[in-house]
Amino acid sequence: MALRVWGPFGAVGSSAYPNNFDIIRHPDIDASLIVDSTTFISFFIFAAVAAFTPGPNNLLLSTSGALFGFRRTVPHVMGVIVGFLFIVLTACLGLGWVLSQVPALMRVLQWGGVIVIGYLAIQFWNLSPGEQESRGRPMRFIEALMFQWINPKGVVVIISAISAYAGESAQEREVVAIILGVFFVVTSGSATLWAYAGSWISRYLKTGARQRWFNRIAAGALIATTLPALTRL
Repeated sequence: MALRVWGPFGAVGSSAYPNNFDIIRHPDIDASLIVDSTTFISFFIFAAVAAFTPGPNNLLLSTSGALFGFRRTVPHVMGVIVGFLFIVLTACLGLGWVLSQVPALMRVLQWGGVIVIGYLAIQFWNLSPGEQESRGRPMRFIEALMFQWINPKGVVVIISAISAYAGESAQEREVVAIILGVFFVVTSGSATLWAYAGSWISRYLKTGARQRWFNRIAAGALIATTLPALTRL
């Protein structure tokens, strides 16, 4: 089945998308039936798996929790939730259509994400034990919110989910409310869990050698999350 992303002027075919912008289309789901219980469960599972699996957001949250503690990471958690939900809302209102009309915009977002994540990875790699208190700081609310726009995983996941499970119904109030509600639940749970897991890990990072290795593993994992985007650039 050909992909159809719905925008203000109707459906946009898959040919409008460049090869580096892969959208998932579920062949067996009637897009108008997102309120059906079976489809809702399928959508919820898709959103939960996407939210809880490792990605730039989750790795940054766990690293922040480990280095600065859960309480200081809360603004980062809130920024992820609010920023992600804002992109969900714009996707319901036609973000996929905009990206299909301006393919270069998706490339700019991907390059921005790769550059920012690379910069953060370098900071983590060079962060010496004990330096986080004098040199490092958690990501601020507005920084975490803005990061969602260049998160290589986030934008594609959101548009994939909405295209697959909502289609032309994505702009209806009831469907928008359901989509926002589901993503609020899974994003809040995921962000909180990963940040708390990081703070729990911190108790095992009391020695300088362990903390140094943790910082470098976190840096390597962050770089790894950009590989799918790099292969499509």
